[in-house]
Formats: sequence, C-alpha cells, structure tokens
Amino acid sequence: MLMRVVKFLLVLMVLLAGLAGFIFYRAYESAHSPFKGYADNEIFFTVDRGATGTHIGRALEDKGIVEDRRLFVAALRLRGETGSLQAGEYRFADPLSTLDVVDRLVGGDIYTFAITVPEGLTVAETAEHLSAKGLGEARALEAAFQNTSLIAAIDRDATDLEGYLFPTTYQFTRNPSPAEVAHTMIAQFEEIFDAERRAKSEELGLSLREVVTLASVIEKETGSADERPLIGSVVWNRLKRGMPLGMDSTIIYALKSQGSYDGNLRRVDLETDHPYNTYRVAGIPPGPIASPGEASIDGVLEPADTRYLYFVSKNDGSHHFSTTYREHANAVRKYQVEYFRQRRRRRNGEGS
Repeated sequence: MLMRVVKFLLVLMVLLAGLAGFIFYRAYESAHSPFKGYADNEIFFTVDRGATGTHIGRALEDKGIVEDRRLFVAALRLRGETGSLQAGEYRFADPLSTLDVVDRLVGGDIYTFAITVPEGLTVAETAEHLSAKGLGEARALEAAFQNTSLIAAIDRDATDLEGYLFPTTYQFTRNPSPAEVAHTMIAQFEEIFDAERRAKSEELGLSLREVVTLASVIEKETGSADERPLIGSVVWNRLKRGMPLGMDSTIIYALKSQGSYDGNLRRVDLETDHPYNTYRVAGIPPGPIASPGEASIDGVLEPADTRYLYFVSKNDGSHHFSTTYREHANAVRKYQVEYFRQRRRRRNGEGS
C-alpha cells in the first residue's frame, strides 16, 4: 500500500514538474512573441508617476499593447524592475513582445519630437513659430514668455524673455504646457551662457543683458556665422569711440513695437524718437531685439581684431566692411546705389 502511494506521488511530481515546465515554456515563448492588439497605426500610452506595475499592466492589456497583464507583472518581478518604470508618454506602432515593452518603460523611451527654433526670432515670432509646429497656441506661449521670474537671477531689468529663448533644436514631449516650453528654452540659454562666458562678460565690463542685447543686434545684421565676429568688431569699435551703433535692425525693432513697420526702411524712419533708434541714441540699446545664437554671443565676447567702423550689404548675403567713411560711401554707391539702379534698368528693359 505504501509503495503504491509513493509511486503515485512520484508520478504526480513528474506530471506537475512537466506541467510547470510546459507552463514556463509557454510563458517564456509568449513573453518573447511580438504582439499588437490595437487597430490603429500608432497608440500613445502614459505611465503616471507612482503607478504600480499591476495598474500599468492592466492598462497595457486594455490598450492592446501586451496580451496578458499577468505576464507583464511577472516579467517585472523576475527582473526586479517593479519600481523602475519611468513616468511619461510612450508611442507604440509595431508589434512588441512583453519583454520589449518592459524594456521600453524601464528605459524611459519617452516619445518626443524635434522642433528647431531659428536664430533671430523675437518673443512673438518664437510663439508663432512653435504654434505653427503644433506646440500649442501662440497666444498662450507668448503669455508664458512674459514670465520674467525665470531669468530674475540673471536679468532683473527684463520685462519679458526677449533674447533668452535660446534658438536650437529641442526634443519636446507631446502637449507640453507653455510654462514647460519657456522653462526648457531658458534652461538651454543658461547652459550655453556658461561660467566661462560669464567670466568673459565681466572681464569686458558688460552685464549679461548687455551681451545678449549686442548679440541680438549682430544676429539681426547678418545671417552668416563667419561675419559675426566682424560685425562684433564694428560694434566694439563704435562703442569705444562713442559713436552711435547706427544699426538698421534696431530701427526695425522700434517700428515693429509701434506697429508701423511695413517691410521698408525709409530715411525718415532714421529720425524716429525711440530708445532703440541707434542712429540717434548712442550706446547699447535698452534690451535684446531677438534671440541670438551662440555664434552671435561669441561675436560680442570674442570679436575679430579689426579697425572696421562700417559695413554695407553686398546683396548676396555678405557685407563689405570699411575702416573710413570715404571707403564706406564708395561701397554704398557700388553695392546699393548702382546695384539697384542696374536692377531697375534691367526690369525696364533699358539694358546696361
């Protein structure tokens, strides 16, 4: 009788071991098998901060991202990753195994998309640009860009974030708040304007605001990175001599602020009574006129060593630089007066 019981128990143990092995094999196979239980081309899934693995597994199963929530939770526990899931939004588009899903959530492969903010945009233009790229409403973004508390430690005189919304390529999550966008762009500015650049500013006797202001002028005066140290040298040479900067970009900024700029700059505009009219007011303008890039900031901090005092557009994206007013006048005649005279003649069919 005893032997029968022993044999029965041995057979039962073998059967149970076989069943356990079979279950383990099927679980292993399922955990490695790609699965897609949703019909859409893509689906977004949010892991909330503090959510448990069980709660997340249930939601993943409901969304059709994993086939069995129990397998997802078991994989988490076996790997010791129960508390390692990263909060954020994830994008799923292809069939994935349960283990692949675990890897993605543990690794924090949060969905982001790239947006490039060009150099030389104003606060309003930056808001419009971001809005056009699908990053929220321009009005809400512009309102967030008025939050000077973000730069109070570096510029107590700022009335908005003009000049500090650093132009570069950002990786944004979907639907960030306007406040998050502003914070991200200011953080990038502070990373670029590092301790070395701050020390250089102090060495030159400039406040951070003054550096950004001059850099924004350089940014608007040329689209060529190679010319920015040259424009910087003109700026410095004029400041040292007590000459007005005489930059068209500041006049345009003044006219835009008054709502009177139509795309053309006239001689009468140079007489505009405005603190940003650098033809009439000497010294550094009151504040930035756009967001400068790194090359323009360095154009202020590390200008070229020249005696240039003037420059004029050659109408090909570059400028002619001059040391004397006589040379500058000749360059204006060549690159502006004669250039546009020839254009009018060709347009009117008069030949050369």
